[in-house]
Amino acid sequence: MESKSLTVSNSSKSTATDETKSEMHMVLAKMMEEKHTYTYKKLVVPMSMRSIYWKFFGFPATDDGDILTKVKIVCILCKTQIAYNRNTSNLRMHLQNKHAQELLELEANTPPRRQVLSQEAKDRRAQKRKIKAELTSAQHIYTTNADGTVQIDGDIQFVTDPNISLSNMEDDIAIGQPLRVMIKGGTNIGNNSQNVAFLMPEDNTVHQSSIDGKTVSDAIAEFIIMDLQLPEVVEGHGFQRLVATLRSPCEIPSKNKLEEEIIPKIYDTFRESVAATLACMSNDVGLTIEEWKSNSNESFVTVSVYYQNAGETSLECKVLSSIHAPLDWDKHQWSNTIDTLLLDWYLKVERITAVVVATSRSELLAALSAKGLTLIPCLLHTLQVCAQACFENPEVASILSKCRTVIGAIINHSTASAALAMQEQIMELEENTMVMDYPGVWTSTYNMMEQIALRRNIISSILESIEGNEPEVIDLSPDQWKIVEDLVNVLEPFKVTIMTLSEEKMPLISLLRPLLWQLVSSHLKVKDSDSETARSFKESLSDMLCERYADYNVTLLLQIATTLDPRFKQLPYATEEDKSLVATPIKEMLTKLIQAESGDSIKVEEEPTSKKSRLSGMELLLGGLCATKNGMPAEEKADLELVQYQSESTAPLDYCPLQWWAKVSAKCPNLAKLACRYNCVPACCAPPARIPAEVQVLYDTRRAALPPHLVDKLLFLHGNHTV
Repeated sequence: MESKSLTVSNSSKSTATDETKSEMHMVLAKMMEEKHTYTYKKLVVPMSMRSIYWKFFGFPATDDGDILTKVKIVCILCKTQIAYNRNTSNLRMHLQNKHAQELLELEANTPPRRQVLSQEAKDRRAQKRKIKAELTSAQHIYTTNADGTVQIDGDIQFVTDPNISLSNMEDDIAIGQPLRVMIKGGTNIGNNSQNVAFLMPEDNTVHQSSIDGKTVSDAIAEFIIMDLQLPEVVEGHGFQRLVATLRSPCEIPSKNKLEEEIIPKIYDTFRESVAATLACMSNDVGLTIEEWKSNSNESFVTVSVYYQNAGETSLECKVLSSIHAPLDWDKHQWSNTIDTLLLDWYLKVERITAVVVATSRSELLAALSAKGLTLIPCLLHTLQVCAQACFENPEVASILSKCRTVIGAIINHSTASAALAMQEQIMELEENTMVMDYPGVWTSTYNMMEQIALRRNIISSILESIEGNEPEVIDLSPDQWKIVEDLVNVLEPFKVTIMTLSEEKMPLISLLRPLLWQLVSSHLKVKDSDSETARSFKESLSDMLCERYADYNVTLLLQIATTLDPRFKQLPYATEEDKSLVATPIKEMLTKLIQAESGDSIKVEEEPTSKKSRLSGMELLLGGLCATKNGMPAEEKADLELVQYQSESTAPLDYCPLQWWAKVSAKCPNLAKLACRYNCVPACCAPPARIPAEVQVLYDTRRAALPPHLVDKLLFLHGNHTV
């Protein structure tokens, strides 16, 4: 066997007994044995892994079904070995690339997750499971007899489980290369004490020793910026032990050095770069203004700019400033603040197509309107306001409070939690999804209601199993359950809208008219089968949506943007009246644009005419006709481009309008420029990656925790950071 060296460092000066030392040496010796090749007899999938794609994969196991390693999984169809990364995305990708037909059949034969089963069917399924459980105590959902070997390439393993003991660590770790083990502050090995072990190939020490202190400081600053962490994280003993474990020795910058030197320096560099970019900007831009509150209940406003670089088919976004916004600021103070901000970032009011606002501060909105800016309500903020109005209904608020109490009672009781997990498996529901909400993000409240409604039939029985609990006190009444179900059904289209926005590469304002039209005319339309509660919710939500986008300038701008979006040319979202409403302003703007362009070209052509040259016969005979052709009135050119645009095929709904316009810009050059004016305005203040509920909650909580003196710099760096 190849010789391997071992480094063990222990910061504790306490002496260990001979027995403990011997045990540690045995464990480490065992970990260093040649374990890179496994011979398996079966491929198995544990019961907890319920994804459909596991049907064609398995972990290498012995004849008895004991898993040999979880580092790699094996495809049953072709025996290909794939690294297991704790999700199923690479499983599906392998099937898609190598076994497309099997994947097609698998997905076609899989019933939808939320199928509605009759009580009789549920009872039959439960009985079948019970019989199966009695016949066999199978611990695997799939088992396939297959012979083979698995090669492990010495993947780095990082163990940070406080409950793990070194005596069983080798069960999960397999490294076929020389390794280095570092144990910081470890105590008795056999007492299942808290240990942190970092295992890696020994040759990595050479690379690590070449890293200087400055690189460590930069990496820590980057970690704080990218993850919106507080600088005081560096003062935590856990963080210091982690860094010392990964690389020892090294210097960790102090909180004061980060706040006063490192972060400001990075901020100045990035700010200079962004300011230089915007100073050269000649295109139209869109602004977003988002209001939010810190943990100290102070209000802040974050301003971002969106623009399209010439020749590129993507929308750029830069966070500009995060401003402390006292509640007593009046219109005049806001006006001065906006003027200063525009001046600092070289932005001209006439170049701003529209401002997307996620705030209800009347003084701020009045100051923006006074500058002639069109204000578009942020769609995410609008849906939050509408849903929050439903949740604040006294009856609904009481039900939500009960929902949180029910969840709290179950998760704090081990028997109830185990019973819930078992019932979720029987009902084929996703486990661990019934969690308390974060009220600041309405989709998390919706998810809580949706998941609790799916478990209605089992919650009462689970609550009864909790000793000392009175189910009738915290369980929902039949009428309250009906309200939960009504509200979940009414708000479901809102959730679909949120998902649509998050799936877009960059949701533009051209989406707003079709989405609002679909919500109001279809999903929120009252049906005869609706209960009185559902009817009330639908009517109030529909009225709120219409009211927020009722302003004439907003309606006109949204209709123009949608008309110039090639995806929505054929959709019946607009009446003939709406179409005629925008036909005139679009033609007028296009005509002015053509006149401006032709004006420039005339000046360029005037220079050579001063030189007297002999006219050719062709010019003498046909020059007049060519002059007439070149002198086509701007209105006619505008009409030609509009006809050309309408004759082009409609773009698919999942196609990027910026890319579409780039392809047809040669046919409609001036109309393409006009479209750019509206394609620089997003539908909401948050970028798509920040829209899903779990991401939004994480971002909001981290942002709210930032200290006021670092808010502007950290949000600027976080928003504009590029890896």
